Parts: sequence; structure tokens; C-alpha cells
Amino acid sequence: MLLRSVICFGQKSTIDYRSASPDSLKSYISAVSLKKIKSFSGSKNYKEIQKILDKNKVAFLEEFADSSYIFDKRINNYLKTIVTEIYKSNATIVPTDFYFFIDKSPIPNAACHGNGIFTVNLGLFEMVHSDDELAFIISHELAHYVLNHGDKTLLSHVEKMNSKNLKRKVNIASRQVYGRRRAISELVKELNYDALGRNRNAEVQADSLGFLFFRNTKFNKSAAVSCLKKLDLSDGMLFLTNPQLKNHFNFDGYPFKDAWLMQDGTLFDLKEKSDDYAFDKDSLKSHPDIPLRVAKLQTYYNDSTATQPSVALLSIKKIASESSIVISVDALRMDLALYQILALSERNEIDIRSYCNTVAGILKRTYELKLAHQFGKYVSPISPFSEEKYLNETRTFLHNIELKNIRKIGLEFCLKHQSEMNNDAHFIATTAFFSQLNPTTKTK
Repeated sequence: MLLRSVICFGQKSTIDYRSASPDSLKSYISAVSLKKIKSFSGSKNYKEIQKILDKNKVAFLEEFADSSYIFDKRINNYLKTIVTEIYKSNATIVPTDFYFFIDKSPIPNAACHGNGIFTVNLGLFEMVHSDDELAFIISHELAHYVLNHGDKTLLSHVEKMNSKNLKRKVNIASRQVYGRRRAISELVKELNYDALGRNRNAEVQADSLGFLFFRNTKFNKSAAVSCLKKLDLSDGMLFLTNPQLKNHFNFDGYPFKDAWLMQDGTLFDLKEKSDDYAFDKDSLKSHPDIPLRVAKLQTYYNDSTATQPSVALLSIKKIASESSIVISVDALRMDLALYQILALSERNEIDIRSYCNTVAGILKRTYELKLAHQFGKYVSPISPFSEEKYLNETRTFLHNIELKNIRKIGLEFCLKHQSEMNNDAHFIATTAFFSQLNPTTKTK
């Protein structure tokens, strides 16, 4: 299903997961992938590289078909204004095969795939404070492309994996009778450390060249430093707004129960670290040594002039945050959807009608999923190793409330906001749904 319904937001009634010209984009993905494969034709490891790049192409096409990207003209047009300014200010950038996909992920990130494909996560539009910050991030990713970092990383990886030295170490480790697992683990650490070193150098290089591209534009140069500092400060929690669950779900007729926020003690028997929304190793935040990168950039430009969001960006941020909630609901990630809508409410960034309709809709969908014993399929228990305090609190709340609780919470929420939602057909229908589940309770 590639066109899905929005719960309530504005006049736009769908999230479009399908391009207006899907066949054209599929042909583009295949063409740039083939072109990249051919560029390695002289390599001694050509066949292995070909297999890797073919696998990457198939994976991207599967993501494309599996609704991993959204196609919103408003977001695309806004992003186009940013990249066009960078292009016209830098004649050395030739964007012949370039295409920017909007990934539906809430994690603030952007990526260069090395073949002309770039991805910008929906969450990035929510994180950046100005057009200038976004322009620096895009300049950074374009620098990766110009510097051929993807190709260099791929070649280095294949050469390392095929090296006689590595094969010798693997054979020695695998033949050990005692300590074999530890020996293999140490070998993996060695490979990871080697990759981290290459990544560190690549990021510093992309910062430097990216800033040269950025400096040629009309954008505020201080945004390069402020953007990196923001990424450094975001270490730890990604979801920083306290959703104040008790304030939203405490009613005179049905008081909030503190037990709804208590974590199951068995959670702490888990052995593996898990954090669904931790920054990926290739994400902007995990790019290594951000303080050192900031210091390096400050040698080029050390003005601390504040940058302000444009009217266009403020509009896009609203679209991005609302779209992200709808995407979470489409994926049946009720924990993320509820957190996002409550966080918007706490920041006064959502109108009351959208807030009421969305929260009531999430409660209704949660009830239906639990009734069908499907809730746990989409919302996993939290991990004690996760740093996402507020998202985990929301997740715990949804896990702990039972059907009997949701029936009461849903109706009390609808009754509390009944006067504000007068004549709203969607809200009236949701109120009727919960009223039927509580036949002894009189509606106002």
C-alpha cells in the first residue's frame, strides 16, 4: 500500500510513499548503479566489487518498493532551493546524475551513496535550525561525493578482506581449540578500528571541502560550526521533550495510575544492548571527533553570528513533524506516534483539533491492536540499555495499560475535549467508539 491515510492533519489527507514516476526512478537507480560498477572495471577485485554494488542496488530498490521514502512536493521543492544555491555557487560540482530521496526515518541524518543518490531523513528537517545549517550538511555530503569517499572505502574494504595477512589471521583464529571466540572477536575489533580511522579522516576532509562549497554560497557561514555543535550536544537522547504523560491522561473520572509507568523488572535480565533510535554508525552524530572537527572548522571561520529559520523552513518543519507522526501510525508504531504528538503539544507546535484527533486515534488503534493480540508485534518492550528516556516512558505506558484501562482512558480523553471538538466528524466517531466500550458511562 503506497498511499496511506493521515489521521487528521490539515487538508493533506495522504502520505505519498510512491513517486509520480516510479518506473523512471527505478531506471535511474539501476543506471547509476551500473555506471558505478563499470567505473571499477580495471580493478583486480572487480567481480567482488560488482557483487557488492549489485547487492546494494537490489537493497535500495527493495527499500524504494517497501515505502522507505516519501514524495512530498513541498519538501522536495524546499530542498531544491537549497541544493540549487550550492550548485550555482560551485561550478566544480556537476550534478548530472544527482537525486535526493527523502527517507521517512525520524533520525536526523543525510547520506551520500557514492553513485549520485543522496538521502535526507525526514528527521533532519526537524533538527536543523536554519536554511544555513541544512545547506552546510548538504555541502558536506556533496563533498563526500566529489572526494570519492564511497569508492575509496569500498576498495579498502575489499582489499583488506582479500589480504593474505587477514586470511592468515582468520585461519589461525579458527584453528584455535581454546579462546577461538575471543580471537575472532579481537579480529573483528581490529577491522572496526581500521574502518573508524578511515571514517574519521573522510569526515574531516568532507568538512573541509564542504565548507569551501558552503563558503561560496549566500548562506550564513557560522551555521557550519553551530550545526556540528548541535550534533555533539545531541549525544545521548534523540527525543528530548518530556511528553508529560500524566498531564495528558489524568482525568477526574479516571485518575492516572503511577503503575502505568513502572518498568517490568524482568527487562533487566536482557544481555544485549538495544536502542531502536540510536544514531546509526554512518549517521551525522556518530561521525567521529566532532569537537576536533569544530575546532578545525573554526580555523576557517570563527564568527558566532546566530542564524534564524526562514518562513519556508518553519513550514517544512511543521510538515516534517506531522508527516512523521502519520508515518509512525502507518507502521503501527504507536509508541513513537504517541510520543511525537505529545511532544508537539508540549512545545505548543500543534493545533488543538489535530492534537485531539490524533491522540484519540492512537488510543483507538492501540485498543484494536491489543484486542487482536498484535500490539507486541509492532511495539517491542524497552531495553534497559536504551538512552531514550522519554520514548521509553511512552512505550512503557502503552505496554502497561490493559484493554480495560484503554476503554476508560479513551472515553475520558474524548469527553474532556468534547467541547473543543464540536462538529468534528472524525472525533465524534472516535468518541462513539469508546462510548460503546463503556455502556454504563453517560456522555456529556
